[in-house]
Amino acid sequence: MIFNFNFLLMLFLLSCLMFTFFYKHILLTLISLEFMMINIFINLYYLLIFIKLNMYFISIFIGISICEGILGLSLLVYLIRFSGNDYTNMLNLMKW
Repeated sequence: MIFNFNFLLMLFLLSCLMFTFFYKHILLTLISLEFMMINIFINLYYLLIFIKLNMYFISIFIGISICEGILGLSLLVYLIRFSGNDYTNMLNLMKW
């Protein structure tokens, strides 16, 4: 169990590092956010099994993470149609 926790913690820190380094493209940022959500989901699952609680919270968490992914992809499609690329340095938030 300790090995799994250390491995999952390392994966979460790797996803946070990936989020900070790949900030120029919105698609890579969304992928790293989804990777973070998967890591949080697995950590939460192991924690709830370890303390023997109900798994109801996990279904709510999955629903919220799916809505977050759909919203991010729809904003990405809108941005690509509007500007033609997904670079964050090309964004001017005053236009929105």
